[in-house]
Amino acid sequence: MWIQIKDKGTGMSEEIISQIFDFSFTAKAIGKGTGTGLSISSHIVEETQGGSLTGSSVLREETEFTIALHLE
Repeated sequence: MWIQIKDKGTGMSEEIISQIFDFSFTAKAIGKGTGTGLSISSHIVEETQGGSLTGSSVLREETEFTIALHLE
């Protein structure tokens, strides 16, 4: 089973998208974000559910996240 979440916002650069699951990474201004949300989400999906969480983006067009769960 998989779930896709997609927006039609401003997208992210390759530099940003390559770091979004890193603990404490944030693209927000100092004091405006902790950088833990996607890291924790990835850990939950991958380590506790055996699935995967991936993200892709096209700068100035869209961003898409896919959660894949392997259900028995």
